Amino acid sequence: MRVGIVSDIHGNIHALMSVETKLSELNVDEVWCLGDTVGYGAFPNECLNWVRENCSRVLLGNHELALLGFVDLELLNTYAQTAIKWSLERVSEENLEFLKNLNVQELLDCCQLVHDTPVSPGSMDYILTKNEAFKALLSQKREICFFGHTHIPKAYRLLSSLIDEISTREVNITGGRYLLNPGSVGQPRDRDPRASFGVYDTEREKFSVFRVEYPVKTAAREILRAGLPEFLAARLIVGV
Repeated sequence: MRVGIVSDIHGNIHALMSVETKLSELNVDEVWCLGDTVGYGAFPNECLNWVRENCSRVLLGNHELALLGFVDLELLNTYAQTAIKWSLERVSEENLEFLKNLNVQELLDCCQLVHDTPVSPGSMDYILTKNEAFKALLSQKREICFFGHTHIPKAYRLLSSLIDEISTREVNITGGRYLLNPGSVGQPRDRDPRASFGVYDTEREKFSVFRVEYPVKTAAREILRAGLPEFLAARLIVGV
């Protein structure tokens, strides 16, 4: 089975539509979403509609937790706070009910899915260093764990007591533990503005990250048109 893995869509329908096209070309069998479908971008409701219709597994990210009132908005940065308040006026009741039935992690036979970290799913803690990745690898409940939240594609492998950061171009899962991040569909932060997502081939035991172009300037203009902070539009252009 080939699984498309998306995360951190953040209301960017333009990026999501380009990812959808690529996922179709890659003939994936399912799509899993690691959370943060809303926040920052101008199309939270449209992105939630897509996730409901196309994803077989969906997690709550910290932005969904804030949208539902489970996280104090003061814990988010000012741009995130503004976007969540704006989104609350636009997300449908049907989509809110959908979100209320989701969890912050899923444990499958093949892998663990979290938005932030397997150390404490739902904590909003980041995995940004090898030391943080090491703790996460020791804590995860499956040999493979997929995570998002950082908006940066990463792959870590723990073999015996050694941790390596490995290329996300193609990860051959041959032994040890793996911590894999597909990057962000809607707001990449690795200075590459292209939308990022992953594909996990369960039979070949491979994980790969793909990047796709999308109309970034159009997405940025829609953020400005919606009255959201200018910074949220500008950061899309440079991928930070």
